[in-house]
Amino acid sequence: MAYDANTEFTRFEPHLLSPAIGAELIGADLANFDDTLVEEVRAALLKYQVVFFRDQHELTREQHIAFASRFGDLEIHPATPKDQPDPEVLRIAHGPNSKGQENNWHSDVTWRAEPSLGSILRAIGLPEIGGDTLFSNMVMAYNDLDEDLKERLCKMTAMHDIARVFAKRLNKDASALHEKFPPQEHP
Repeated sequence: MAYDANTEFTRFEPHLLSPAIGAELIGADLANFDDTLVEEVRAALLKYQVVFFRDQHELTREQHIAFASRFGDLEIHPATPKDQPDPEVLRIAHGPNSKGQENNWHSDVTWRAEPSLGSILRAIGLPEIGGDTLFSNMVMAYNDLDEDLKERLCKMTAMHDIARVFAKRLNKDASALHEKFPPQEHP
């Protein structure tokens, strides 16, 4: 299936979550995916930029990995414990002794030479209050800028450095992290 703005979906009903970004794909069953579902999810992701799937209670870790692998090679995040049986899954758990450092605006793994297409988050346990992940439509934000600012921004780049966030968390020296993941310059 080629993506088209008028694509009609047969495996789920998209429900827009805001005028700017996001749709819940109602009726999608990730535990029992096939080629059609994968292609329709890919088209929905391109159209809505972020998609959500509720009630995936039967989805196993193995099915999660299998589904994710249909979108490209899976990455092993350097924060994944070395003895974890499924290194493709980065488990994030927070509580009183682990507040989380990712609770700031960020884009995942931009410190890679080729940042990934995205992440497939699977919430297993959620707090009664909070636990939200927010998303922003940066294409719309850019398009809404005045032309002078766009012209200035197009001449700029930013350095993305794994050590800024992960050196302390992984208890590693920045130079050790830079051996495998040197700082990257992206527009």
